[in-house]
Amino acid sequence: MPRAARAEITLQAPLERVFELLVDFSAYGRWNPFVVDVTGASRAAEGVQMRFRLRWREGRYIHSDEQVTRVQAPAEGEALVAWRYDSPLARWGLLRSERVQTLRCLPNGHTAYTTEEIFHGPAAAFVPVEWVQAGFEAQARSMQEALSSS
Repeated sequence: MPRAARAEITLQAPLERVFELLVDFSAYGRWNPFVVDVTGASRAAEGVQMRFRLRWREGRYIHSDEQVTRVQAPAEGEALVAWRYDSPLARWGLLRSERVQTLRCLPNGHTAYTTEEIFHGPAAAFVPVEWVQAGFEAQARSMQEALSSS
């Protein structure tokens, strides 16, 4: 059975500003408490490979190799950015996942943000989903702070 982490928040900013914040990997270190650094790419684009430095439990950090799978720029009130886990575990079929982040313009001009990652494969049982969940929630809260200060 797959395991999943998910977070949602309503951001008090227009869709286009939220999308720019999400695809600008070079700025993640300034506002993102979960993905604190990105190497290999400064901006999300389909096919781009990057390495995330993630703030993990007990003050430790881990690295996660990822590849952008989809980027849908704002159109008709929606946008999307997704990437998949791209480490040897994924290539060996032991752990597969894709993080999908969707944006939807609300009638009041704010933006609904949803992020979800579903983990599949034999090694999925060992993913500490509660820590991924906590990271997603911290990132969502920090997005609002970053958008308010810019």
